[in-house]
Amino acid sequence: MKGKNPFKDKRVRQAFYQAIDIEGIKRTVMRGASNPTALMVAPGVNGFDTNLNKRLAFDTEVAKKLMADAGYPNGFELGMNCPNDRYVNDAEICQAVTANLSRIGVKVNLQAETKGTYFPKLLRGEHSFYLLGWTPSTYDAHNMLNALIRCVDGKGAGTFNYGAYCNPKVDELISKIQSETDKPKRQAMIAEAFKLHADDVGHLPLHQQALAWGVNKKVELTQLADNYMFFKWMSIK
Repeated sequence: MKGKNPFKDKRVRQAFYQAIDIEGIKRTVMRGASNPTALMVAPGVNGFDTNLNKRLAFDTEVAKKLMADAGYPNGFELGMNCPNDRYVNDAEICQAVTANLSRIGVKVNLQAETKGTYFPKLLRGEHSFYLLGWTPSTYDAHNMLNALIRCVDGKGAGTFNYGAYCNPKVDELISKIQSETDKPKRQAMIAEAFKLHADDVGHLPLHQQALAWGVNKKVELTQLADNYMFFKWMSIK
């Protein structure tokens, strides 16, 4: 996108959020196999807070008003980068989002491509709007907070924060979360960081995709939530 960055205005970010029909995507694109979310981590991750997992309402009219209040009554045009072979129905999700945003005057030039070319573009910053999924390898919210939400410092923090979201108060909390050992106190800090980020509409959360596997009745196995399967936990009857 050239010129002024409209995403610097929270009203635009919120308009995009509320223009996305996530339940429609769940129904028609994901065929019910997704869990719409307001958080950037799933229920199986330490730090997940059910009380904070409440999405902003899907409301096209509210989104239109937000766009007008931000100075974009007729919308604007931007590009969107999306993989077509990385996540479940990834290209179809992006197509649905594109259709949703057209209702508030936003023209999205969607480029869906193989992950082999998609991710190098993200790393080079060649994008305006993009789709990204994340699974914390530590099963802890700090992993996501540090990688996706922390201000980019060039030293490892915010490595995958491609939109360059930055809130010093959130950063301060993330630093404390990293070393806090008192579990209730740490959880309270995680919840506060989540709330500050949500109030900023720092990202546009969509959903957690479901895992779908076909297994022979003769096979017994333990399926982990992170999509890994270990041979040591498999057996054949």
